[in-house]
Amino acid sequence: MNLDKEKKSLQESEEQYGSCALSELIQSLDASASQLTADDVEYREKMMQCRIMRDKYYAPKEFIFKVNGITTVSIGDLHLIQAQAKQGKSTLVTILVAVCRCGQFGPVEYALDHPSKVIVFDTEQFEGDSHSQLMMMHELGEDDNGTEIIMFNLRNLGFEERKEFINQAIMREKPEFVIIDGIRDLIPDINDPVGCPTLVQELMQLASKMNCAILGVLHNNPSDGKARGWIGTEWINKCGYSFEVQKSGSVVTVKTPVFRGAPVPDWQFTFGEGKKPTCDLDFVAHRQKVDKAIEESKKAAIAKAKRQDEINLVIDELQKVGGKMKRSDFVDKLTNEGAFKKSHLQELIKEMIESKEIPLMTDKSFIFVKDNSTAGNVSDEDVPIF
Repeated sequence: MNLDKEKKSLQESEEQYGSCALSELIQSLDASASQLTADDVEYREKMMQCRIMRDKYYAPKEFIFKVNGITTVSIGDLHLIQAQAKQGKSTLVTILVAVCRCGQFGPVEYALDHPSKVIVFDTEQFEGDSHSQLMMMHELGEDDNGTEIIMFNLRNLGFEERKEFINQAIMREKPEFVIIDGIRDLIPDINDPVGCPTLVQELMQLASKMNCAILGVLHNNPSDGKARGWIGTEWINKCGYSFEVQKSGSVVTVKTPVFRGAPVPDWQFTFGEGKKPTCDLDFVAHRQKVDKAIEESKKAAIAKAKRQDEINLVIDELQKVGGKMKRSDFVDKLTNEGAFKKSHLQELIKEMIESKEIPLMTDKSFIFVKDNSTAGNVSDEDVPIF
């Protein structure tokens, strides 16, 4: 019967479980063997499967990567890459897979002492884009340590088909590192209160059963920056490490807001020739300076265009009133109409006069004066506007 098999299995595994704990279990099984019901047998089977034994040896957790010496992405767990759209999530996937082949990319190191098998499931991209990404993974990982990379494009499969194929591929190929880009395409409704936790639970069990790390990729909400939907909440709650990608100009910063153990340092990459990612610190610093200069130039151009629009508006409004109005009345008019804030308009008129952007015209009907009574005689107190 099942009980005899369990007892024999326990006896054969005495060295692993420890003699003390093993004896306790065997005595318990012998004492009640004749009285066991079907429920008892089922319970004892689950107990043997789930109970943590004091004297049993458990292998320490393995990690696939190190960032500046700090381990990350544990085998047997779920993990996440999250970011807004077009921030560099797929490039980070490329880098991590390449590290599994070449051993190191900037501060990111391969932590295992043997080659591994990596599977990437792409649910979004066109097949040609998936192929380009696979080629870049091999190009970055030129120093091949024997790690095998397998990429599948699941864009043309349905939701259930994708889940079933991912499960079958992991069971058959037995990889140590799995990337699902993106997990949103495994379920029709990302806010399904039953389907989302069920999906996360199934993948977590699969990662544990097959002893592999499963890294999901998911967009953040534009509004609050959190992982999208119920699926994002459930995944974050169960994952060991979460990478958040933030792009500024052409420099991408990788943060690890969710971690177990020591905090993982932030690191950066950018893009060199042929859009090839690089972690070269000097080049990253150079790109940051270039991006800053470009951003400042754009801001200056926007500010200049805005100021010119304001000047044109002032001139147009003066023309509408014949160019003849007291400064205070003119300021009040545009302020009341909501065209300007009063203090800003006063400062703008002052700057326009000082910079002589608006020339003094001899036609006195287009002289902006302090007092209408002086409109016929231009004096030092008159303020030229148009």
